[in-house]
Amino acid sequence: MILFMTEEYLLSGEATSAQLIGQAIAKNPAFITLRKIEAAREIAQTISKSSNKVYLNADELLLNHQEM
Repeated sequence: MILFMTEEYLLSGEATSAQLIGQAIAKNPAFITLRKIEAAREIAQTISKSSNKVYLNADELLLNHQEM
């Protein structure tokens, strides 16, 4: 049996996700810092698998810790 998610169901999940993230940020502002670190890790992993040379500064990798 193939299950199909309706657009309404997907949008409801996105809204719930956004609400939960908002609550997490309100309870602990460090949550956003964690999300930035996770994003930087994903970017670094993607770049490391590439055969191309890439030059990035800390701002482009979201690693400017003074702004966190």
